[in-house]
Amino acid sequence: MSDNHAASGHRITGPWSRRSALALFTLVPLALTGASQALACADPATLSAAQKSMRKSLGFRAPSADPKKGCGTCAFFTLGAPDCGKCALLSGGQVPANGVCDSWAQKA
Repeated sequence: MSDNHAASGHRITGPWSRRSALALFTLVPLALTGASQALACADPATLSAAQKSMRKSLGFRAPSADPKKGCGTCAFFTLGAPDCGKCALLSGGQVPANGVCDSWAQKA
């Protein structure tokens, strides 16, 4: 049977073949998993009122305006998942590695 399904009367036209469509459908769940992990790390909607207040008082923002100055390079940050970790100043709260706050301190 050919990729264009000529025998069944169905044709795939344009640049898409069955093989390329299957490859795309295989990659989409992987991309969504990575996106949901990043969102879970940095999603402010999942934070408690106390965590939101602490972030506000420390001037937390993501992403950092200065790529050399971010949570990933801060002394208070411990990397957990890729691009996500915990901040000691936020009582171990999850933060994205590219975020920053006013209490940022260079790792030694």
